[in-house]
Amino acid sequence: MERPQDPTSSSDKSVDCPEKSEPRKKQETTNAEPKHKRRKPSPSRAARTIPKSSRGHFVGELVFNRGNERQRLGFASMLEHNTAVCFITRPDFSDIEEQLPALPFVMPNGKSSNHFFDFRVTFKGGRRVCISVKPERIAQTFKYRSQIDCVKQAAIGNICDDVLTVTERNIHPIELHNAKLFHSAREPEPDLDAPIIAGLADIEGPIRIRDFLANIGFEGIGFRSVARAIQVGRAKLFSPQKITGHALITRGCAL
Repeated sequence: MERPQDPTSSSDKSVDCPEKSEPRKKQETTNAEPKHKRRKPSPSRAARTIPKSSRGHFVGELVFNRGNERQRLGFASMLEHNTAVCFITRPDFSDIEEQLPALPFVMPNGKSSNHFFDFRVTFKGGRRVCISVKPERIAQTFKYRSQIDCVKQAAIGNICDDVLTVTERNIHPIELHNAKLFHSAREPEPDLDAPIIAGLADIEGPIRIRDFLANIGFEGIGFRSVARAIQVGRAKLFSPQKITGHALITRGCAL
């Protein structure tokens, strides 16, 4: 959030010299817009087309930060969206690709087929995991479980190091709430982040986020900055809970 600059004005109403003043030059902006806001995100890397609209399905794109680059990521359902956000906001996250190229594999009946993974997540250590996103009712069927076992044999060591199936049961509501907040607050705001990090260093015990912000004079504008601090370890939640103004935080290990 950028604060509007206060207009400059003179309190001296008397004019000693009637000479015509020169036109005031346009003031240069010192807080230039961050580069990440000027760059367009890179296009989706999906090998299979994701429909722009679908009746009964939540489809779309989100943008995440891949190092210093902004990357578009497509999803074909709400479950895919939630899965991606939870991975993107993990501390060990490095990259995520959607709708990988077809992977040939042999089905349990011996016939050849192709499988399209929904995502491939790369972690900071270089480990790559292919993700199949399925509703729990499908993931628990014998047909799916026997088929994904065959897919694993073709995928591991070829295009990834492991294969996982993610269902709605794997996503905790608290994790999802906080992941969405971290994602929405992903862009740094230096004018806010610096004083809030300094204030976090003075925390002596658990304190509600709203009380902490009020104490340092940033009530109403510093919540997302606190969220960023929690994500990188400069603050931590006193107990596992949704990050809201009522949540208790303590000083983080990174300070």
